[in-house]
Amino acid sequence: MSDAPRPRFPAAKNWLGDELLYWFFARWSLWSSFDRVWLQSHGPLPDPDDGPLILYLNHSAWWDGYLMYAIHRVVLRGRFDAHLLMEEKQLRAYRFFTWSGAFGLDRSNPEATERALAYTVKLLRERKGSQARSVFIFPQGRIVPQDQRPLVTYPGIARIITQLNGDVNLCPVALRYEFLGEQRPHAFIRIGPVHRVTEPDSARATMRDLNKRLTQACDALRDDVVGEQRDRFAVILRGQRGIDQQFDRFLRLFRRTRG
Repeated sequence: MSDAPRPRFPAAKNWLGDELLYWFFARWSLWSSFDRVWLQSHGPLPDPDDGPLILYLNHSAWWDGYLMYAIHRVVLRGRFDAHLLMEEKQLRAYRFFTWSGAFGLDRSNPEATERALAYTVKLLRERKGSQARSVFIFPQGRIVPQDQRPLVTYPGIARIITQLNGDVNLCPVALRYEFLGEQRPHAFIRIGPVHRVTEPDSARATMRDLNKRLTQACDALRDDVVGEQRDRFAVILRGQRGIDQQFDRFLRLFRRTRG
């Protein structure tokens, strides 16, 4: 990547840093803060044999970055060389995320924006050895309430796709958080289906298509969660028991011993 335009904070992936961030930062935080993390998958999961991948996600909570780790490590089993397009002001404060492949985008600076987009395009065109690359993108660009509509997104993702001539797989990912009558919240992930753009030379048409697909995914996830359609999900991570669950377990043991 030395001959490519580089953002001010490029990715600086290294194995040890990535492992430390996942196990002692993301995974531990999910275990200690959530009751469960649930997954709903539509269509075959992304496959690195099919080429590079952009996962585009809604952005409704600070926890979204941690769920990105779960998607990469648990759902996709680390089969892609993963990266994350991240706001530069956030990456400046948490620069250690570059160890896991994060790189910065400064939307207030047009020249810096162009460098970040060109860097993304080159990442996706190349491979790490035989491993295809993936880039996680939050096109909303900031945290907004999870049920706010319409979804307002930035066009950078569409420009990346057009510069790649549409030669990249795309995967919508909806994220949602709910308290379900328990002390700890639950996190829900809806992934897929994987698709390609139909008009790769039109950034405007691509943006409309991505907005439509992501909105539909978020609405469908909301309906399944609110409608208590738990059979449509699988648990991918279990968290620490809440005080309510620990107390209920104690009462059951106590009644059993008395009976």
